[in-house]
Amino acid sequence: MANKFYAVKIGRKPGIYRTWADCESQVKGFSGAIYKSFPTKAEAEAFIDDRGLSLAEYFEESQGLKDTNLNSERDHLIAYIDGSFNKAKGIVGSGGIMFLNGEKMTFSFSTRDKKYTDFWNVSGELLGAMYVMNYAVEHNIKKCSLYYDYVGIEMWATKKWKRNNVVTKEYAEFYESIAATVDVSFHKVAAHTGDTYNEVADRLAKVGAELS
Repeated sequence: MANKFYAVKIGRKPGIYRTWADCESQVKGFSGAIYKSFPTKAEAEAFIDDRGLSLAEYFEESQGLKDTNLNSERDHLIAYIDGSFNKAKGIVGSGGIMFLNGEKMTFSFSTRDKKYTDFWNVSGELLGAMYVMNYAVEHNIKKCSLYYDYVGIEMWATKKWKRNNVVTKEYAEFYESIAATVDVSFHKVAAHTGDTYNEVADRLAKVGAELS
């Protein structure tokens, strides 16, 4: 049975419940009850706390990022990425936040492909890096700054580490295919040390790892 989060916005006791029975007890017979099920806790929280905001808006507001402009340089893509692995579900998640020309964009996605699940959250971060670089290519962005907390993002791309499995070879080949088109600069940040955008990327990757 797929995991669900039941968000009760208006009911006997508003909150997030893990079973329909618990949710039903809060809304059945309650006049004007508002409730909905979601595949992730983040989306359920957004439904209750943020007046139905989109997932991207939810992360911006919850982190106090709504009025933040990280980058003022025209056509320079800045991105924070992370990866996650849901061991119980066997899902690799990728997530990140991107800044371009005063706009902010977030992404979360998942895969169950064994090629990636064999390498857990490392695959998620590599997939996130490729997502950002591919976005730059598709939108004709020539400059990209990539922030991450796993050093392999740079080491495999720049041949400082040996590409010794299918995932790292795929990543390295992808980077080499776009390197002449996009000037990518790599920036290692320390994990879980309060870096706001790194924490946002971490949460978005965990959302990805919840997706079925």
